[in-house]
Amino acid sequence: MSKYEKMLITHENIAIKDTFELPGKFKGFYTDGVILIDKYLSPKEKVEVLAEEIAHCKFTYGNIIDESEMFNRKLELKAKRMGAEMIITLSGIINAFEHGIYNLYELAEYFEVSQHYVLNAIKHYKMKLGLSTCHDGYLIRFEPLQVFKYIDKE
Repeated sequence: MSKYEKMLITHENIAIKDTFELPGKFKGFYTDGVILIDKYLSPKEKVEVLAEEIAHCKFTYGNIIDESEMFNRKLELKAKRMGAEMIITLSGIINAFEHGIYNLYELAEYFEVSQHYVLNAIKHYKMKLGLSTCHDGYLIRFEPLQVFKYIDKE
């Protein structure tokens, strides 16, 4: 089962429609409790866009289409970051390294997203957590991306 299908099942409480051709530059759209995903997106784009639209559903409100307003840009950026955290979790990074995944291409394939999306997620984690963080007994370094099992020596 693909990550996109798993996300649809996990968020079955949200009406998600992916059979429409969206107008203009829109890849996805959230309004009135319904998420619309453009039917012509690649599978990787669908995962990326759906994560962002779910974040809009959970964390933003109102009409934020007008990007000339700073508050709307902030809400858009928050949804992108929350979507990235939903897809590329710290536990997911650890699992990928445990499965022998060590380069950007393989990491993008593992999470079923583009390499650009992975780089943006790592950039976000660096801004949020610093150059490294401890998570579930592992040390994750973000530059370069490395994962180490933390061993406490007494």
